[in-house]
Parts: sequence; structure tokens; C-alpha cells
Amino acid sequence: MPRRKVRKSTVPTQNLDSFLDILTNTVGVLMFISLFIALISVQASTLIRTPLASKTFKKPQFFEVTGNKVIYVDDASIDRQLAILMTSLPICERPNIPQNIDVYFYQIYLEQVQEYETCTNQTLEKLKKFKVETKNYTVRFVDLDAIMYEPRTSNTGESIKEISQVNSEYQMVLNKLNTQSEYLAFIVRQDSFSAFRAARQLAWKEGFDVGWEPQTKDTPIVFGSGGRAVGVQ
Repeated sequence: MPRRKVRKSTVPTQNLDSFLDILTNTVGVLMFISLFIALISVQASTLIRTPLASKTFKKPQFFEVTGNKVIYVDDASIDRQLAILMTSLPICERPNIPQNIDVYFYQIYLEQVQEYETCTNQTLEKLKKFKVETKNYTVRFVDLDAIMYEPRTSNTGESIKEISQVNSEYQMVLNKLNTQSEYLAFIVRQDSFSAFRAARQLAWKEGFDVGWEPQTKDTPIVFGSGGRAVGVQ
């Protein structure tokens, strides 16, 4: 009795294990990108709030007080640089998972995933390389979810005598600010309380609300994902 021949399928087969691996990796990348974008859209500070701080709807203007000198942080200029950076980033379009995972759509989807990963990698590289300078600080990303301010030199800032002068940077900054919508937030190092008290007195004299946070000498200024704020005391 002749044996029946079994017809072999001419449809090409694909190993879906690699597809599932890529799919899993892609989902992970998408989650990371979504989280990162949410984090950098809310610029913030890792400063510890003091128990006596009161809530305010005014915008903080930051000063560091270290070495008994007062230094303007000028985070507004960094905000502008970040806005420019964000508009320059490529738009990465996330591919949709096809409803029918056959050979044709599988190949197209893999190509789209590769293009998306290339785009996101380019975005991350631009963010890693972000570095700008203000008058007093060099600013860069830390772990892609926070911004660190590093002093450009150790010999910067204004002394107690200098901040009281009419043409001092401190007085010029105060003249530009609005007491109704802005307040002064001081990051005070442990060696600089006398300079802080002098700067605070001048701010009060001009009608500003003042908040402050104590910081150890070696603690860097980092604005991160927790909300940039120092309460008013």
C-alpha cells in the first residue's frame, strides 16, 4: 500500500522568541522614556523642608550662601536653556504593535522598533551631554532625572559688605524681582549664617518673603524630581 505523502508548508516560519524579547525590551524602553520626560518636565530640588516653613504660591529665587558670601543661583536662565534643549530633541514616534503578527507585519514592526530605539538613544545622548554655564555655576544632568549646579570657581559671590552696596549683584537682582509674585530662597552652608542674616535683613527691608534651608558644606545643589521649593519662614 503506497504511503501518503505529507505536504510541507511553503509559508516561511519565524522564531517568535526573538520577537518577544524585542517586544519586552521595547516596552521597557518606552516606560523609561515616559518616566524620564515626566521627571524633567517638573524641575525640582532635593532640599529638605524645615518644619516651620509655610506654603506659598510665590516663585522662589535661589541664592547660595557659602564661605560667608552670597551667590545668585539664577535657575531661570537654566530653565530657558532646558526649554531650548527640549525643542531640539528629535520626535520619537512609538510604533504600534500590529494586530496580526504574520511574517510581513512582523518584519515591518521590527524595523519600526529599531528606528524608535535609535531615536531614543540619540535623545538620551543629547541629554547626557547637556552642560551650560551661568555666571557662577556649571550646570549638567545627573542620572538624567536631576540637575546639578557646580561652582565655577571657589572665589565667587559677594561678602556682607558688598551685598549692601547699591550696585552689587545682590541688590540688582532684588531690583528686578517682584515682591508680590516672588520670594528669596537661601541655601545656607554651615559656615555662612552671618552672611545669610545680612542678606535676609536686606530682603526684608525691600518687602520680600524669605525662606532658607541649611546645607552641609559639601552637599551639592541638585534640583531633581521632588519639586523645587524652599518654604517661607
